[in-house]
Amino acid sequence: MNDKSWPAGARAAAAALLLGAGLAGCVPAPDLAPVQAERSKPVQRFDAFQSAASNGKAIVAGAAGGVVVASGDAGVTWVRHALAQPSSVVAMTHCPDGSFAALDFYKKVWTAGADAATWTARAIPTRSDLLSITCDPANRLWVVGAQTSILSSADKGVSWKTQDLGEDAILTTAQFIDANHAVITGEFGTLLTSADAGASWQPQPPIPNEFYPYAAWFADAQTGWVSGLAGVILHTADGGKTWTPQTNPTAAPMYALVPLGAELYGLGAGGRMVMLRDQQWVAFEHGKSIAAHLAAGAALDERSMLVAGAGGALGVINLPARAALAAAR
Repeated sequence: MNDKSWPAGARAAAAALLLGAGLAGCVPAPDLAPVQAERSKPVQRFDAFQSAASNGKAIVAGAAGGVVVASGDAGVTWVRHALAQPSSVVAMTHCPDGSFAALDFYKKVWTAGADAATWTARAIPTRSDLLSITCDPANRLWVVGAQTSILSSADKGVSWKTQDLGEDAILTTAQFIDANHAVITGEFGTLLTSADAGASWQPQPPIPNEFYPYAAWFADAQTGWVSGLAGVILHTADGGKTWTPQTNPTAAPMYALVPLGAELYGLGAGGRMVMLRDQQWVAFEHGKSIAAHLAAGAALDERSMLVAGAGGALGVINLPARAALAAAR
């Protein structure tokens, strides 16, 4: 190192390297135990859950990172399933036969049996981005998304039938109300209905103000709700011909509308929830610490609900007895 034939800059660089090597030898190795402990958990704090479903026996939730977690004991314990990459679960549903289906943003559907133990991927033949999935009473899967794409499968995703309405609108929700009646909503206030089990879809008058629905739920062919930007919740009693704004006391956007028994709950930003009571929305205090937002939920029975969201938010909320709700009115 004392060879002055080296340029001064080279000598300084070499000295710095030797000094760095010496210091590095004195620095203890980082403790990776906390990281390893976190990665061993079935539910991790960086999971961004976007969807949930329940078949009455098993419950599942899907995350943006291509993860599905499943529980067979009402959320007491969970099993983590890492899906083959690339994958990102954006929506989930269950069918009357008990099976589950998860919509993958990468144009795939993952299906599993009633125990949610093994997940199988099948490609969806479309160029459109897909956002929502549902299962009809005949156990057919339906997916919807950009370019008003509507696809259905009667064999768990092995083959698909495509109905492209040719409009430049993103469809965001799909629901089969009964064996014959179904409703789809989307951006620019798009509202489509079917009265023949999805064989055809009829455009209805647009939801006002080019409404973009985050979530929608219809109790029957006439009665429904949609939630969207800035905490707006709209209600229809005539099948979507007209819509009435309803006050959201939290002013938070509701990203999911979840029916539970005779009640309807909204789940949204900041972990906030609302409940529809006597045709009025009231804030629902669930008593859980949720730092981010709630994106999805699923009814477990008449008095409990799975909620899921960002920041590893995943848990079961036990709702007050109806007698307690009646006393609070």
